[in-house]
Amino acid sequence: MKKFIALILLTGLITGILISCGEAQSGNQDNPAITADPFGGVHPDVPEEPARIEPDLPADLDFGGYTFTFLSHRQDNAGWDWLESDPREIISEEETGEPINDSVFRRNATLQAQYNFELDMLTNTDEVGLLRRTVNAGDDIYDAVIIFNNNVPGAVQNDLLIDVEKFIYIDQSKPWWDPAANDMSIAGRSFLLAGDLLILDNEATNALIFNKDMMRDMGLDLPYAAALEGRWTMDMLYDIVRDAGRDLNGDGQITWQDDQFGLVTFNDTIQAFLVGGGGALATKNDEDIPFIDLASEKNLAIFEKAMNLMYLDTNPSVLNVQSIDSSLWMPVYYGTFEENRALFMWIRMRVVEVFRGMDADFGIMPMPKFDENQENYRSLVNPYTGVMLGIPKTVNELDRTGMILEAISAESRYTLQPAYYEVALQRKFARDEESADMLDIIFSTRVYDIGGVYSFGNIFGDILNIASREDRNIISFFERREAAMQTAIDRLVDRIESMD
Repeated sequence: MKKFIALILLTGLITGILISCGEAQSGNQDNPAITADPFGGVHPDVPEEPARIEPDLPADLDFGGYTFTFLSHRQDNAGWDWLESDPREIISEEETGEPINDSVFRRNATLQAQYNFELDMLTNTDEVGLLRRTVNAGDDIYDAVIIFNNNVPGAVQNDLLIDVEKFIYIDQSKPWWDPAANDMSIAGRSFLLAGDLLILDNEATNALIFNKDMMRDMGLDLPYAAALEGRWTMDMLYDIVRDAGRDLNGDGQITWQDDQFGLVTFNDTIQAFLVGGGGALATKNDEDIPFIDLASEKNLAIFEKAMNLMYLDTNPSVLNVQSIDSSLWMPVYYGTFEENRALFMWIRMRVVEVFRGMDADFGIMPMPKFDENQENYRSLVNPYTGVMLGIPKTVNELDRTGMILEAISAESRYTLQPAYYEVALQRKFARDEESADMLDIIFSTRVYDIGGVYSFGNIFGDILNIASREDRNIISFFERREAAMQTAIDRLVDRIESMD
């Protein structure tokens, strides 16, 4: 497979420098800018540029000026993980010189000229509540809904969405749709989509950033080569960060106010390590039914390494921001890294933009593998801040809806995604060519953990509490909670199987 977005922009790069980039899709992708890839293969130098792929839609489509309306979440606490309250990827009123905004404006203008439809969006802090009221009233108001991942259960369990398999013009084999969305199917029913018309799924993807200046000052090699060669593991990260703490103010202890840390985390980081290491809070059997396998030998081994990285008894250089007063989480989280007092920090990718003005150089890394035998890196889409796309149950014109979503997604592959990936991240915020290679790995290995999104029997919240308490007894927890988790799964499966 070929790295498409990099090839679109190749002519604009400095002569002699190949900055590798990747389209925001799940699945292993070749990287022509490197010779050894993280998945173990060897690649040609630069492949021929592929022809643009067009959607398989009827010729001469004309939607007669129809306004296609998205319902979307609204994020009131903009400035935490989000710099704006509303999604950036749907509406743009005019070109401003900001790459993402302008790519949305040009995409929408292209779609309007080619297909004669317009886009609109309504945002609400309770998008699922509004969707439920709309569906219950039988109103065909919204053509699609962008749903926060942790609000997905309410939309699916209340039978508010249409199975995407009913849309014959949505071709999920096309590269503008993300096959990782299939992680969220249940009992052969799939109500959710992800792909190139969204960037919030990119921005919610888990990763690590590190301070390059601190690494050099400590005499450490930058970890890029290890990642490209498949050697970036939890053990390697542990060896780097364990002794990186420093008592900078000389008071005999390492505290969040003034001192240096090897790793800054949140409680969520434990799930990111678990998934990155090849595990999950829940997986699915051959019949597409979820089950909890939390206390398997594999998961327990991953948890042990994750806890060694996150818990103070084995890593005195760690700062879990959620161990301090909640009013301080944001300033301490950002401030510790901006003040060059954190070697590594767990992030959701949107956080990269926060550090656009930081003087020190920083790099981006994928979540590490469990060990070198693990085939692929795995980059979790965070349950709190990620989004997925659904189609309301009240939509009457399925063909029209499917064709328009296919058209938007296809055009976004050539406009929105290059702007986000190449310009906003690689050139504007990421500080080096190697971080662009890391983005290839991160975005091409996205994973949705169905156990984190549905939190069967409150498993997601309970795992975060375990991390907060620095509790290592996963087996005891699983034995206490297994029945409640299974009951939650059974109820969900029964509900889905009873739907039309």
